[in-house]
Amino acid sequence: MSSSGLQLISIGKVSRLHGYQGALVVTTQSGKDSALNSITQIWLGKTPESAQPFQIQSASWMPRGWKLELSQINDEPSAENLLGLTVFANRLDLPPLETNEYYLSDLEQMKVMDWDTKEVIGSFVALEESDVKQNLKASYWLIQTQKGSISVPAVAHFIHQVDTENKIIWLKNLSELA
Repeated sequence: MSSSGLQLISIGKVSRLHGYQGALVVTTQSGKDSALNSITQIWLGKTPESAQPFQIQSASWMPRGWKLELSQINDEPSAENLLGLTVFANRLDLPPLETNEYYLSDLEQMKVMDWDTKEVIGSFVALEESDVKQNLKASYWLIQTQKGSISVPAVAHFIHQVDTENKIIWLKNLSELA
């Protein structure tokens, strides 16, 4: 939570420059489905507390990320200072989600439990995507356990329920992953 009372959540990272006019390329976990196509302001910084606001002048999807032009940045030296910074958005500015859709920041560090045994498995760490076939991706949820990490396919067969209120992810059919 930033000092101004905004609920800032991470939605990407400034990965490189685009051209010489100060445009940036931002990579996101959600690719072309990112909220960057629907918001007008972002915050850039290492943490939500240190992030500074920027107005989005234009945002367009490219194959390797989002090209962003920010109102306050119009030259290469200014843009270079933003490389590597995290891109945050105000949670209240983000579009509503469909059923069984979640913002990655909502899942991070959630407790993960086994629906069948009611035992704690670990905590959610990250979303992974891999190419199964050309233009077809498979998503996996990376779970950190006491014995290491496991990848769980992001499908209803394994993900029984996501309880955002209690911050618990319930998994099932885990014996099939062994």
